Amino acid sequence: MALGQEIYDEPELRGGQMKILVALSLVLVPLYFHAGSGGDELASRLKQASSTVFELHIGERVFEIGLDQPARVVTPGGETIEVVLRRKAVLHYSGAGVRFDYPSQLEVGTETEDGVTTITLEGTSSPFVLVQVYPASSTTPAAVLNSLLEAFAAEYASKQARALPGSGQPVSRTIGGTRLEGRGLRHDFLGQEIVTEIYSLAKDGAVVAMVFQHDAAERELAEGYFQVIARNFR
Repeated sequence: MALGQEIYDEPELRGGQMKILVALSLVLVPLYFHAGSGGDELASRLKQASSTVFELHIGERVFEIGLDQPARVVTPGGETIEVVLRRKAVLHYSGAGVRFDYPSQLEVGTETEDGVTTITLEGTSSPFVLVQVYPASSTTPAAVLNSLLEAFAAEYASKQARALPGSGQPVSRTIGGTRLEGRGLRHDFLGQEIVTEIYSLAKDGAVVAMVFQHDAAERELAEGYFQVIARNFR
């Protein structure tokens, strides 16, 4: 059973709660281990991408060029110019009935189980975003929000993270042009202040949950990333 489904059936909820906690490890682990082994694989992939050599074809001539590395090339007219291959600052995601822009520093992952699609966005720093799309027939925005809030609190407690003052209070964020009310969590885990915002909304016959998470020390970086994703979320 996927996260948030069958929440009206109490026997199923107890089984589903275990599924929720397992799924939440996808959310919590990336933040905890970005500075350690957990982020090594992702950092290695990003580093490999940045060192990839590309071919630039100008007329009949071919030049090898690396990402973000200035190179001098000769045009068919004999003019020597300097070119730089840059990664697009903002990329676009479309799928599972949602679409949004996101910073190119983040990598997208998707998984669908029992009709629920989970989209994750993470990079080598702490900002992390989770988007889940549920069939509207299986739940409601309020039920999803409460389920996620309870599951996050339980997961933090199981990892002996300490709730900080203000944890559990209402938060708000503009998502897709609409100001939404959600719930925020603040925990201390091994000296890191982890900030989590949880929102849910009804959208085109579905229920969408969004989770924004970051280390408080990277608040400015995180807000920049989150605004790109939330601004044009559709």
